[in-house]
Amino acid sequence: MEDLLLLIAEIQEGQAVLDKLHRLYKTYESSFSNLEQRDLRDAVLLSDILCNTYTCCETIFLRISRLFENHLDESQWHKELLKKMRVEIPGIRKALLTHESYQLLDELRRFRHFKRYYYDFDYDWLRLDYLSAVYNQLVPLLECQLAEYIHFLRDLHSQSPHPV
Repeated sequence: MEDLLLLIAEIQEGQAVLDKLHRLYKTYESSFSNLEQRDLRDAVLLSDILCNTYTCCETIFLRISRLFENHLDESQWHKELLKKMRVEIPGIRKALLTHESYQLLDELRRFRHFKRYYYDFDYDWLRLDYLSAVYNQLVPLLECQLAEYIHFLRDLHSQSPHPV
């Protein structure tokens, strides 16, 4: 199944973007946490890193969902898509996310939704500090779970009949 190989490549592309975002986060992490020096630019940058991280993950999830399920309720598809990634579909695919990573990603999803419709520049640093902690918990879990999922997809591909 060439579709599996394409999905693996797309997930790896997403991993590369997530890695760039994480390196950017690490570059400015001390600025984000310095109570006396952080400013509006830090808040905007941190918010963008958090939102772009979720958007990148959501793109990966959408590609997985399209290959294996191809159905999302249009009214709340963002929330439904994330929920689907923690569910195993017996005989079809394993779950991508654990309950813990699902909860952490849901925090970022809700923040992204809020930020899309909030145009003011009055950032809540208590909330950003909390989301920064969420992000720091999420990154190693997500790296591991994406790698495990790629391994699952490779196994699935090796078990599928190949045209001669």
